Amino acid sequence: MLKTIKLSAAALVCVLALASCTSGGSEAKAVNPCGISASSEEDALIREILATEDFETKAFKSTSELVDKVKRALPGMRPGKHSYFNAACRYGVEDEHRAVSATFSFGWSPRVPPGLPSNGVSYELNGASGVTNESNSTLLVQCDLPGELGAQSRNVWFSADAYFSFLPATGAAVVDQAGKDRRMTLTYLMTRRVTEALGCENKPLEKPPVVKPLPSP
Repeated sequence: MLKTIKLSAAALVCVLALASCTSGGSEAKAVNPCGISASSEEDALIREILATEDFETKAFKSTSELVDKVKRALPGMRPGKHSYFNAACRYGVEDEHRAVSATFSFGWSPRVPPGLPSNGVSYELNGASGVTNESNSTLLVQCDLPGELGAQSRNVWFSADAYFSFLPATGAAVVDQAGKDRRMTLTYLMTRRVTEALGCENKPLEKPPVVKPLPSP
């Protein structure tokens, strides 16, 4: 009887683990930074932004590969210059009628201006800074890396770049304020996956995104 209970418990653990991995849970994100569950906020945002009921996901790197490349890009930064940006995730639809996509890349940016693009709507998001325009969203985050890269990481911004492509140009490519807010929110959520994987000691994006457009200068 005891043996049967142990076997049943083990089977239950396996079932739960499988469900988590297939639904875009934390185990899946530990392997793949791009996995999105159907009930997630990211899924809803991508469908709205791309104006599609379905989309394909492409992971350019595993989570461990992305973390390794992002960390290795930091020491190679030249003063006042951005690091190399690593493409991580692409979500899109491509058929005979259209090609629409959202691509997310990550790297490091200098603290000295210009840190953010000058055109577009500026945002403040729980201490992070962002800008969204017709085709891009950029987010700058303070990420205090652990270990030997800690000191250098505190002198630059961890930077996310989201590129939105619409071919041919459709109504979805014309972005109103609500659409820009959605793009900035999605960029925040995708960046949080990477800051968590990097182990940023200050946990910069731990809170839910509160998107606040800043007044125009």
